[in-house]
Amino acid sequence: MNTKRVIICTIGGIIAAGICIGGMASGGMVELTPQLLIPSIGNRILIGFVIEISGWRLHYLLHGSLIGLIVTLSGSIVIALSSMTGFIMYTAAGALYGLLIDLAATKLLKAPMA
Repeated sequence: MNTKRVIICTIGGIIAAGICIGGMASGGMVELTPQLLIPSIGNRILIGFVIEISGWRLHYLLHGSLIGLIVTLSGSIVIALSSMTGFIMYTAAGALYGLLIDLAATKLLKAPMA
Protein backbone atom coordinates (compact mmCIF):
# COMPACT_ATOMS: atom_id res chain seq x y z
CA MET A 1 0.00 0.00 0.00
CA ASN A 2 1.33 3.40 -0.98
CA THR A 3 0.93 5.68 2.07
CA LYS A 4 1.27 8.84 -0.02
CA ARG A 5 -1.51 7.67 -2.33
CA VAL A 6 -3.77 6.68 0.60
CA ILE A 7 -3.45 10.17 2.04
CA ILE A 8 -3.94 11.88 -1.34
CA CYS A 9 -7.00 9.80 -2.25
CA THR A 10 -8.60 10.17 1.17
CA ILE A 11 -8.07 13.94 1.12
CA GLY A 12 -9.54 13.92 -2.39
CA GLY A 13 -12.61 12.19 -0.96
CA ILE A 14 -12.89 14.84 1.76
CA ILE A 15 -12.70 17.58 -0.87
CA ALA A 16 -15.32 15.76 -2.98
CA ALA A 17 -17.59 15.57 0.09
CA GLY A 18 -17.28 19.33 0.58
CA ILE A 19 -18.10 20.00 -3.07
CA CYS A 20 -21.03 17.56 -2.91
CA ILE A 21 -22.52 19.18 0.20
CA GLY A 22 -21.97 22.63 -1.29
CA GLY A 23 -23.80 21.56 -4.44
CA MET A 24 -26.71 20.16 -2.49
CA ALA A 25 -26.92 23.33 -0.37
CA SER A 26 -26.81 25.67 -3.35
CA GLY A 27 -29.39 23.68 -5.29
CA GLY A 28 -32.00 24.16 -2.59
CA MET A 29 -33.87 21.07 -3.77
CA VAL A 30 -33.27 19.03 -0.61
CA GLU A 31 -33.26 19.80 3.09
CA LEU A 32 -29.79 19.22 4.49
CA THR A 33 -30.38 16.99 7.49
CA PRO A 34 -27.83 14.90 9.40
CA GLN A 35 -29.47 11.80 7.89
CA LEU A 36 -28.50 13.12 4.45
CA LEU A 37 -25.18 14.78 5.24
CA ILE A 38 -23.43 12.03 7.18
CA PRO A 39 -23.89 9.24 4.59
CA SER A 40 -23.01 11.63 1.75
CA ILE A 41 -19.78 12.71 3.42
CA GLY A 42 -18.92 9.12 4.31
CA ASN A 43 -19.63 7.95 0.77
CA ARG A 44 -17.33 10.50 -0.86
CA ILE A 45 -14.50 9.81 1.59
CA LEU A 46 -14.96 6.07 1.04
CA ILE A 47 -14.57 6.57 -2.72
CA GLY A 48 -11.11 8.06 -2.17
CA PHE A 49 -10.04 5.31 0.21
CA VAL A 50 -11.33 2.46 -1.97
CA ILE A 51 -9.55 3.88 -5.02
CA GLU A 52 -6.26 3.34 -3.20
CA ILE A 53 -6.92 -0.10 -1.76
CA SER A 54 -8.43 -1.51 -4.95
CA GLY A 55 -6.29 -4.13 -6.64
CA TRP A 56 -7.89 -3.65 -10.05
CA ARG A 57 -5.37 -3.20 -12.83
CA LEU A 58 -7.23 -0.79 -15.10
CA HIS A 59 -6.37 2.52 -16.70
CA TYR A 60 -6.47 5.08 -13.88
CA LEU A 61 -9.39 7.06 -15.37
CA LEU A 62 -11.54 3.96 -15.82
CA HIS A 63 -10.44 2.69 -12.40
CA GLY A 64 -11.48 5.88 -10.61
CA SER A 65 -14.78 6.13 -12.48
CA LEU A 66 -15.78 2.54 -11.78
CA ILE A 67 -14.84 2.71 -8.10
CA GLY A 68 -16.75 5.99 -7.78
CA LEU A 69 -19.78 4.49 -9.51
CA ILE A 70 -19.82 1.26 -7.49
CA VAL A 71 -19.26 2.90 -4.11
CA THR A 72 -21.86 5.57 -4.84
CA LEU A 73 -24.48 3.04 -5.94
CA SER A 74 -24.45 1.62 -2.43
CA GLY A 75 -26.00 4.85 -1.18
CA SER A 76 -27.83 6.20 -4.20
CA ILE A 77 -30.19 3.26 -4.67
CA VAL A 78 -32.34 4.69 -1.85
CA ILE A 79 -32.48 8.06 -3.62
CA ALA A 80 -34.07 6.39 -6.67
CA LEU A 81 -37.14 5.61 -4.58
CA SER A 82 -37.97 9.29 -4.22
CA SER A 83 -36.23 11.07 -7.10
CA MET A 84 -34.84 9.53 -10.28
CA THR A 85 -33.19 12.84 -11.18
CA GLY A 86 -31.51 12.97 -7.78
CA PHE A 87 -30.37 9.37 -8.20
CA ILE A 88 -28.81 10.05 -11.60
CA MET A 89 -27.11 13.26 -10.46
CA TYR A 90 -25.72 11.75 -7.23
CA THR A 91 -24.49 8.60 -8.98
CA ALA A 92 -22.93 10.47 -11.90
CA ALA A 93 -21.22 12.83 -9.46
CA GLY A 94 -19.75 9.83 -7.62
CA ALA A 95 -18.27 8.47 -10.85
CA LEU A 96 -16.89 11.91 -11.70
CA TYR A 97 -15.39 12.37 -8.22
CA GLY A 98 -13.74 8.96 -8.52
CA LEU A 99 -12.26 9.89 -11.88
CA LEU A 100 -10.98 13.22 -10.56
CA ILE A 101 -9.50 11.69 -7.40
CA ASP A 102 -7.60 9.05 -9.37
CA LEU A 103 -6.48 11.61 -11.96
CA ALA A 104 -5.18 13.96 -9.27
CA ALA A 105 -3.39 11.18 -7.38
CA THR A 106 -1.86 9.55 -10.46
CA LYS A 107 -0.92 12.48 -12.69
CA LEU A 108 -0.97 15.72 -10.71
CA LEU A 109 0.56 14.47 -7.46
CA LYS A 110 2.65 11.65 -8.98
CA ALA A 111 1.35 8.80 -6.81
CA PRO A 112 0.42 6.06 -9.31
CA MET A 113 -1.10 2.73 -8.33
CA ALA A 114 1.47 0.26 -7.00
